[in-house]
Amino acid sequence: MMNHQQKFCLSLEEAEYISKLISDDSSFRESLCSSPEIREGRGTLTLDHAQAEWMRDSFTDRLARVGLDEDYKPNEEGAMLEGLTDKLFLPEWPTR
Repeated sequence: MMNHQQKFCLSLEEAEYISKLISDDSSFRESLCSSPEIREGRGTLTLDHAQAEWMRDSFTDRLARVGLDEDYKPNEEGAMLEGLTDKLFLPEWPTR
């Protein structure tokens, strides 16, 4: 099976947020080394299925750690993480 990639369009804020994660977190840096567009501040991110799933899982974990206020409602970062998690979801990926 071929390794298909999907291009995701990001807002400027989303691109800046992911760029900050890449510079601050070595696991993001390593996982996204093949996606130079985001590091250059562009508004797109090209991922294969495994990368998208890894990012969704990472965003969900981060949301639980830093994205909720004392009432368990999303704070500003939590809202960003929820939006990115939703954006990276594709119900069906190409199989050819």
